[in-house]
Amino acid sequence: MHQAATILIIESDPELLDLISKTLGQRYRIVKAKNQDEVLDTFSANTIDLILSDQPLTRMKQSCILNYGGDQVAAGRYFGPPVLLTSYTEIHSFIRLIQETNSEKDMPSILAGKEIASIVMDVLFAHLTHQVEKNEKNKAVLEKTGRMAALGELLPGIVHEISNPLSFISSNLDNLRKFIPKILVFIDDLCTLPVNDMVKAIIIEQKKAINYDYLKNRLLEIVERSQSGAERAKTILDDVRRVAKSSMSEEFIKVDINRAIEATLNIMHNEFKNRITIEKILGSLPEVECHIGQINQVLMNILINACHAIEKDGRIVIVTRILPGEQVSIEISDSGKGIAEEDMKRIFEPFFTTKPENIGTGLGLPISRDIIKKHHGEIEIVSQPGMGTHVTVILPVKH
Repeated sequence: MHQAATILIIESDPELLDLISKTLGQRYRIVKAKNQDEVLDTFSANTIDLILSDQPLTRMKQSCILNYGGDQVAAGRYFGPPVLLTSYTEIHSFIRLIQETNSEKDMPSILAGKEIASIVMDVLFAHLTHQVEKNEKNKAVLEKTGRMAALGELLPGIVHEISNPLSFISSNLDNLRKFIPKILVFIDDLCTLPVNDMVKAIIIEQKKAINYDYLKNRLLEIVERSQSGAERAKTILDDVRRVAKSSMSEEFIKVDINRAIEATLNIMHNEFKNRITIEKILGSLPEVECHIGQINQVLMNILINACHAIEKDGRIVIVTRILPGEQVSIEISDSGKGIAEEDMKRIFEPFFTTKPENIGTGLGLPISRDIIKKHHGEIEIVSQPGMGTHVTVILPVKH
């Protein structure tokens, strides 16, 4: 029976690595490596007949392969595996390889030339499939981003339409808070008027029927709590209006970073209420020259990621401080699930996300990094699975 050839696939994109492996795995034995550093371990444990690599092997790696080959030649079981570049940009090389691999020259006996050509075609097909899937995913993300941008343009008008009725509600609640005590005093005075026993019995019965004593004690509390809720809604709308207005401006202005953090937390309150504790250690900071709309966007992106990383109950700690050299730092730590080592390498890659479909776009961190770079600042992310994530943003005080 024909022995299945062993193919080593070196591919940094995990999705593409799996796709190529599945495509070729039906006919060949597949050994996978995410990068060239894993090549040596792979060669020490396997006899490789063909290498498919997404980038040219460095001289050091080529030397190691040749040295390995020399040892195996002595043992009579090594033929020197050819290396095919599988980068999508090498499409012309693919075509040339298909044309050139019709001969058996320089090919290992276990893989004939035409078979190499078939492998090249399979890899090319996997690349094309992956690219189509990636384009469809990116298209969906861009459509969602477009809808969010359109909503952003409508936001100031929506805030204005909500603010007007909210002002009426707040005003009426304030009047109720003033009128209710007077009404209650009037009712109590009426109940103390001299009346016959039959009328007095009716009054007592009616007061019990409506639970008057309970209502008397609770009515003002209900109005005050409603008034507090209306004031909070007004604060959130003011912060939304301020953020929306600042996002439209291209000017760099002096900003209170601590106030910007408070405004962002007010807007995001629904993301963490009742399950995530927010701990703030906000130092005394000088005003920072920045584009406030963009900085608010960075803060919101980081805090949303932190909330999504915490699956149940948890904690987010926000620390601000002055740094030497006229700089300030914003540090945001969460007690979430953390980020896997292989994903850490891709967190700033556009459209890359580990969140479930329809939740993340994969644009938050890339956009945040670009914004911080435009402000001549720095953003650093440290994370370990099960240990949470720590994000540090450093901004110069003067632009």
